[in-house]
Parts: sequence; C-alpha cells; structure tokens
Amino acid sequence: MGGRRDYEERKNRRIERYKELSTKAKEKSKYYQEANASKIAQVNPGQPIIIGHRSEKGYRKLVKDANNYMRKSIKFDDKSNYYTDKVRIVEDNKAIYSDDPNAINKLKEKLERLEHERESIKEREHEQWELTNIGANIRETKKRIERLEKLENLEFPDINFVNGKAIHNKEINRIQLIFDEIPNQNIRKELKHCGFHWSRQEKAWQREFNYNGIRATKKIMQNVLNQVNINEKTEEEEFE
Repeated sequence: MGGRRDYEERKNRRIERYKELSTKAKEKSKYYQEANASKIAQVNPGQPIIIGHRSEKGYRKLVKDANNYMRKSIKFDDKSNYYTDKVRIVEDNKAIYSDDPNAINKLKEKLERLEHERESIKEREHEQWELTNIGANIRETKKRIERLEKLENLEFPDINFVNGKAIHNKEINRIQLIFDEIPNQNIRKELKHCGFHWSRQEKAWQREFNYNGIRATKKIMQNVLNQVNINEKTEEEEFE
C-alpha cells in the first residue's frame, strides 16, 4: 500500500496544533480585553481634563494604553478565529491526496458514486453540460486510480552518486536524496528548483514519490550530480 503510513496521525496532529494555537490566541485576546477594561476603569468620567495640568499626561497615557490593549485583543481574537477556521477546513476537507494510504480505495468509492450519479442524470431531464462535466470527472478519477495503482507497483531502486544516494522511503512516500556532506549552494538551488525540500527530521532532501518526483530525480542526477547511468526508459514514461 502506497502513501504515508502516518498520514492520519499527521492530519490529527495538525488539527490538534491548530486547536492549541486558537486557544492560546483566545486567551491572549481575553487578557488584553481585561487589561483594556482595567485601564478604562482608572479614568474618572466626572473629572474634566485640564490642559497643561500634571494630570493630563497620566490621563493620555491611560487612554493610549487602553487603545493599545484593545487593538491587541482584536488582533489575537482574529488570530484565534483564523486557526479555528483552519481546524474546520482540515476536518471538512474531502479531497483525496496521494499521500493517503487509502487513496486508491477512496477513489474507487468516489468513482462508484459518480457513475451512479451519471445514471441518475440520464434518467431525468437534464442539461447536456451535466453529463459532460460528470463524464470528465469520471475519466479523471479513473486516470488517477490507474496512475496510483501503477505507481504502487513501481520499483525505484537506490541510486548511488558521488557523496550520496537517492532512495525511495516507502514509510513516508518520499524520494530522498541523502548527501554525505552538505551540498554546495548551486546544488541546493537546483534541488529547490526541482521541488525538493530539506527535511531536518529525515536529514534528507525530499519530495513526494510520484512520476513528477521521479522525473525531477533523474534531472538532478543527470544535470547536476553528473550521474549518467539512469537514462533507461522507466515505467512511468511508458505510462505517459
């Protein structure tokens, strides 16, 4: 089974992190709101402001502090709402990602629903665009299933190069370039240009294991790392 083994765990950690950030921001918003109220309470509403009097400076500082606290309270309230929305988006997201180890099964379930929906459309009065749209969706879903099934069975052997190697880390569904020493600035620039990102946790440059990732790895090997013995036509090129 492809995808990241920790896909659901990572998703749940992301949700919990957003909840934590939302709660912390809400607490700060409440703190500054109460600080604002405290400053306002120190202002004597029946006492007129005498310009030039020593009390004027203290009064204006109270007002300034109260306004600053109110602005901070609003800022952190907005931040709390932002992370609350992030939680909702992640929880409600129905998109099927290739990193999901259950992606193929979910796509097959989606395909079945779409085909049932298409039959329902045919049985009632409909606009031609409805059949056109759902037909396109069905074809794209079938294509994704075919590509993922082929990718799942695709072997990606380790590739050694000077001062490192490229591997397929199946546990996290990533192609990884592991260097024996820090690559120079030009190589790092090309790695980023080809979609690779440095993972401090994995201590590797990596990107998702898919056909684009395989092509990017070949490009890096041939054009940057001077590894020229991987010119053979691979399965994903035949699949294109």
